[in-house]
Amino acid sequence: MQNRPNQGAVVTLSAGPPAWVLAVLLPIAAIGLIWFRSSDSGLESTPSDPVPPLLMAVLTLVAVAVLAWRCVTQRAALDEDGLHCRNLTMSYHLEWERIERLQLVRRGGLQIVEVRVRGLRRHNRLGAATRFFGEEAEVVLDSLRAHPQACALLDEQEF
Repeated sequence: MQNRPNQGAVVTLSAGPPAWVLAVLLPIAAIGLIWFRSSDSGLESTPSDPVPPLLMAVLTLVAVAVLAWRCVTQRAALDEDGLHCRNLTMSYHLEWERIERLQLVRRGGLQIVEVRVRGLRRHNRLGAATRFFGEEAEVVLDSLRAHPQACALLDEQEF
């Protein structure tokens, strides 16, 4: 199981199925874009190209590989000090006093946990907690409910 409540009120979450799906789809999309470009005019440089297309193809594949790796290595740890999160594009640590609430959001077959921070208009997502609806999503919610600070901040109300 990917979500493990540990001893001492520490909850650790790792990437779920939506992250693995994204990690597979990103390279497929990148290869499709490169194939589309190469079928149109090849990957040969022309005088009007500011950057050689072959170089752009290689850079695209490297960027996609990094993003795919970040997808599958998403982590979140909730301990007594606060929330430690590594998402697709960013990592952050928040102390419990700075967190206003953990908002449960359901969108298009996904269950997402958003972190609302006091004094900030924008919110962060808890990427490792993102799951497709079903039993695994309930396991993640049960893990959050088992943590004392997270349970006090968890808002499951639907809008």
